[in-house]
Parts: sequence; structure tokens; C-alpha cells
Amino acid sequence: MRHTPPMRERLSLKARAIVCVVGVLVLAGFVLAVAPWTVSSDALRAAVEHQLERELGLSLPVAGRTTVAFLPSPRVKFEDVRLADAAGTPLIEGGALRGRLAWGPLVLGRIRLTEVSLAQSRIVVPMDSEGRSPWDGALARLSARLGDAGGSLVDAIGLVDATIVYTDAGASRREVIRDADLTLSWPNGRGPVSLSGSAAVRGEAISIALSQLDPSALVAGKRSPIDVHLSGRLGRLAIAGSVATGRDSPWLTGTVSFESRAAREVLAWTGARLPLGPLVGPLSLEGEANGVGRTLSFSALRLGLGGAPLEGAITARLAEGRLGISGTLAATTLDLTRFAAPVLEASDPASPLRRVPLTLSQHTAADLDLRLSASEARIGAVRLAEVAMSVLVNAGRIETTVSRAGLAGGEIRGRFALADAPTGVEMRLEAEGTRVDLGALGRALGSAWIAGSATSEIALIGTGVDADALLGALQGAIVVEVGAGEFAGVDLAEALRRFERQPLTATRTLRSGRTPFSSAIARLEVEDGVGRIVDAGFESPQLAGMLEGTVSLAARRIDAKAAVESVTPVGDDNLISALTFAFRGPLTDVALVPDAKALIQRSGAARLLLGAPEPPTPDPAIPAFAPAAQQ
Repeated sequence: MRHTPPMRERLSLKARAIVCVVGVLVLAGFVLAVAPWTVSSDALRAAVEHQLERELGLSLPVAGRTTVAFLPSPRVKFEDVRLADAAGTPLIEGGALRGRLAWGPLVLGRIRLTEVSLAQSRIVVPMDSEGRSPWDGALARLSARLGDAGGSLVDAIGLVDATIVYTDAGASRREVIRDADLTLSWPNGRGPVSLSGSAAVRGEAISIALSQLDPSALVAGKRSPIDVHLSGRLGRLAIAGSVATGRDSPWLTGTVSFESRAAREVLAWTGARLPLGPLVGPLSLEGEANGVGRTLSFSALRLGLGGAPLEGAITARLAEGRLGISGTLAATTLDLTRFAAPVLEASDPASPLRRVPLTLSQHTAADLDLRLSASEARIGAVRLAEVAMSVLVNAGRIETTVSRAGLAGGEIRGRFALADAPTGVEMRLEAEGTRVDLGALGRALGSAWIAGSATSEIALIGTGVDADALLGALQGAIVVEVGAGEFAGVDLAEALRRFERQPLTATRTLRSGRTPFSSAIARLEVEDGVGRIVDAGFESPQLAGMLEGTVSLAARRIDAKAAVESVTPVGDDNLISALTFAFRGPLTDVALVPDAKALIQRSGAARLLLGAPEPPTPDPAIPAFAPAAQQ
């Protein structure tokens, strides 16, 4: 007799069978959904192309295969894509286009992309001589959708290892951006967008982070917030504020900050030109910015040039392709060494720059009209106090005017200018100083051989193709008058006394001691880079001296003969004593060389050894002193 299972058992077996079948079907469906499918029909591609055509007016020819997967989210991939405008001009070539599909329309049998990414594609952005581009149609369609508050149907656009080629026929310019890994997020096509990622621009990897920008507001003629940060090896740039596209309103209002330890590399990388650009080192700026048209103004600016910050306001203006900067800046301390270095180095006789051709083109590639003030300024070892000056740069011309500056307890003012000329570069120097302590100045320069309060006037002009030729062509005059002071490292009064008693030992005191004077003067007439001493001497209660010879401004050396005499009679014969010697060497280390022949003639022992001397022949280079009146 057959055994029949109870009804409950039969139902349980049937339920388990159904569950197993459903499970197998679900698992199979999951596997099929997760695994990419190769789509043989053009329906999917046609749907995606229809969306691109509707939103941007772009066509999507696909040379490679098309695959689709539905889990964990529906997505599609087109290989070897080519996007073109309505006229068939290719805008994006090669690589793969990946898109994420929206679930809702997919359930209803429609295809809509919500996220799109391009991998290893080449994107071309050509501009003709009139500023038109094949991308204009796509941008116009997108602007129209934004204006109608329709937004964009794509929430995010990404680039992976893409190359962007930009050409401008009008400016004969071509830029290639490589290794672009960027993500543009724009949820629902409304509200603010964000952009993040990196790209290689002119060989430099740049990180990009942009947020808060509202394209809908810009299209509507309203202002949009913006927060953008760019950073890389060369420096960083940050802008936070608002932007607009209207012509009548500022296109930028907000805070701008920039920092770079290699500003010259930044200028070379960007192709930008600044006045005195080759002399700019570390650079930083931060301030409130306001941009209108081609003018960008900074207020409450803090500008760093490698030292203490300068504060003030500047305006940058672009006119006919040339940048012009003007403004007023003040600082507690100001280091001008970097900017004066080329002039100081070129004036050094041992510098290799002496024969390097002079050119102002790179330094005057942009205009500058800047007023500077500082409580303290420094040029190398020289320190200035309470400085008020201006710097003016125009095409082919640099001019610096010091209206006031304290120097070594005194004050100086003057003007220094360089300008392009048909025969090279012309230099002009006009300066005057009052109550300058030569002792303090000499100690700062490492050559304190004279002390006293000085008044000076300098007027020089010269032209040359290099520094050597320019200094050798200088013309003008130099006048220095010193009040009560002293010569350090020489005791001329003691040398005269020794000259009378022991002539051959008189020079021992030439290299020690001090020689005080009540006044001193030096007047030079400069011609072809050589200053001829036309009036130079000193006076004191005991001594008087005169100097004749030349000073080479190019070599910074003196070659002169000096004569010193006692003001009152000395010795047993109650006669005026006189001593002559050469005065030669670098201006920072002048050597006094005594007249050996005169010393020997005054020495009786030396006359016996050498025989009777011949009558001395007057040296026309040594001035003759009138005998002092006998008491």
C-alpha cells in the first residue's frame, strides 16, 4: 500500500522548490546585471546621443564597442568615442566615455545620463582669429537651459588622464594641458558647482579646488560667490569673494592671496611680465581686490618681497597688451639689496658682469609708478633711515628718485636713471648729501680711513654697451667737502717731525696713528670715466696738504701725489718742513708711498754712502708750496 505524505509536507516541499528556483533566478539576474553586456543594437547609443544633442548639440559617433551593466548601479561605456559639433568638427577624440544611468527613466524604458566621465581622451578647444570656437554652440545651449531655470541633466562630469589642447589663432597661442584628472560636480544642474582635481600645465602639476560658483546666477546677470584654490610646486593662489559677468559691475570682489618662493619661475612659466621682473625673488601678497574691466585694484594690501611686508594699495591695469602697476606702499623695514645688486655688481672691477651687454628689455616689459616709504631701508651693508622714494619704469627706462633718506647721521637725496640709447644704455646720477658722517659710513663699508661730517654733490652721465664701456664714458663732476675730521691710520704731524730728525724712519708713522684736520675738500672733473683732481687738500692748526692726480671710476682706484707741509716752522733751522708721497691703490685700501729720493737726500749718512746727489728736478705733478712767513 503506497504511503502518501501529509498535505502539510507536500506544501512545504513545493515552497522550498519555489524558493530555490527564485533564488537561482535572482542569482542569475544579479550575475547578468553585474557583468557588462555587449550591446549589439544602436538603441542605447542613440538614446545617449539624443541627450547630448538636446543639451549641448553634440553628436556621438562610436567606433568601438558599447557595454552596459545594471548593478550595483546602471552604467554604460562607449569605447573609442568621438564627439563633434553640428558641423562635424571633432571636439573630443579617442578614449572611453563612461556614463551612469538614472534608475527612474530606465524603469520607464528611457535612457538618461546623470554622470559622465572621459578617460584618456583628447579634447580640442580651437579659437579663430575673431574669438569664435566650435564649442560656442554647446555653451549657448547650456546658457539657454540655465536661463530657463532648466539646469543640466548631468550631475557630474569627470576627466581621467585626459589631454586638453587650446589654440588661439588670433594670439598665435597654443596650450596643452596633460594628465587632467578633474571632477565637476553639479547636482541637478542647479545651484553651485564644484571642481576638484589636478592637471599638468606647461610641465607643472597644479591642484585645483573650486566651490560655491553658481552658473545660473552668472547667466542671469547676477553675482555668484566663488572660492578657488590653486597650488603647485611654484606657489599657491587663493580667491574668495564674488564674481560677475556684467560689464558695468566689478567682475571680482573679494580677497586674493598669492605666495611663491620662486616668483621668477612663476613669471617664466606663465609668460607674464612684471616691471623689474628678473629682480623679483620670493613674493607674497594678500589684500582686498576689486576688478573692473581690465583693472584690478588692491586695498589693505600686504606685499612681501622676501623681507618685512609692505602695506598700502596698488592698481594693476592692462592697456593694449601692456601691464601697468601704480600705487603707494610703506614698510617698517625695507631691503633693497636685491634690486640694487645688478648695479653694484656691474660697478665691481672684478665682476664678470662688467662686459655683459646691457639690456633693459626684460626689466621694462611692464610699467611701474610706485611710491615707497620706510622707517629703515638697507642696501647691502648701508642702512638708510626715514626713506621716501619713488620708482618709475617705462618702456626702455628705469628711474629711481630719493626725495629724502637719512644716511650715517646726515641726509641724502638724488636721482638714478637708466635708459635705452642708440649706443647702448645711458646712465644718469644726480645726488647730494649733507652732514654725512664719513667715519660711520666707512665702518659700514669696511674702509674707515677718513672721518668727518661731509657735504657732497655728484653729477654724472655716461653711455655704453656694457658696464665697462659705460663707466669708461662717464662725464661730470664730483665735489666733497668735509668739516672737522681726521685721517685714520696715518700720523702726518709725527712723520714731519721724524722727517727733520731722522728722515729714513719718517715713514714709520704713515701707517699708524691719526691726523686731525679742520677742513678738507676734493673736487673732481670727470671725463671718459676718469676724475681729474682739480682742487683737493686739507688744513689743520699744524699741517696743510694738497693732492693732485686722477681717480678711475671704472677701476675704483686713485693714482695721485700728495704734499704735506707744516704750518709753523719746525726743527733747529726754524724752517717749514714738507713731505711728499704717492697716494695710490683701490679707494677702499689706499696706500701712502713716501718719496724715497727726498728721504735719502735729507739723510746725511745716506748721502755719504750714495755720493753727492744731483740737483733735484721739480716734479710738475707735485704742487709747490709757498714758504710760510718767518715769525
